[in-house]
Parts: sequence; structure tokens; C-alpha cells
Amino acid sequence: MNEITMEAEADRPHEDLTTLEAARLLGVSKLHVIDLLEAGEIDYHMVGADLMFSAAEIESYKFDREHRDAESLVSA
Repeated sequence: MNEITMEAEADRPHEDLTTLEAARLLGVSKLHVIDLLEAGEIDYHMVGADLMFSAAEIESYKFDREHRDAESLVSA
């Protein structure tokens, strides 16, 4: 995925993301996104038979994860 596509996804904070879009935004696989929702790390809702994620929720999770990662590097 190119940078322009990721920026376009990040510019839609009130929209829903598919599992693939959420995975791309987080830089992980679709299966990891499923693992995160099963662990209760991220919220989701169903639209028909599709899992959907709030773009704002995914951005918030990504920010929190990056912040935790940075703190762990400093304290190591």
C-alpha cells in the first residue's frame, strides 16, 4: 500500500473500515486484527455479515500502541 492510500484512510475518522483497511492502517495482517478484536483490544460492529471497525477507534489504538512501544524502548 502506498502512502497516499494510507493517508486517505486516516482522513476518514467517522467512517467504518473493513478488516483489510484496519489491518493496513495498523500495519498488521487481517488475522492479527481478528486476534485483537477477540482479545477485546479493539471494538467492532457487524454490517450484514462483515466485520467493521471505526476509523477513529483504529487510529486511537494505533496511537496508544505506538506510545506504549516508545515507552518500552525508553525504559529498556
